[in-house]
Amino acid sequence: MPVIDFKCKKCGSEFFEIAAHDEQVECPKCGSNEVERVYKGKYYGKGNCSGNCSCCGGCH
Repeated sequence: MPVIDFKCKKCGSEFFEIAAHDEQVECPKCGSNEVERVYKGKYYGKGNCSGNCSCCGGCH
């Protein structure tokens, strides 16, 4: 399973989990399940990956 970066919508904490793409994730700081995936791209110098390209081997 991949390591995925997340950000909690409730407390703003950023963290990572080893999880399947459709797995429900809980914030380790506040316990909220209102989290969003954070895309951190490193290709082509664009900074943040949209998650919809295939340049890095496929995020999805």
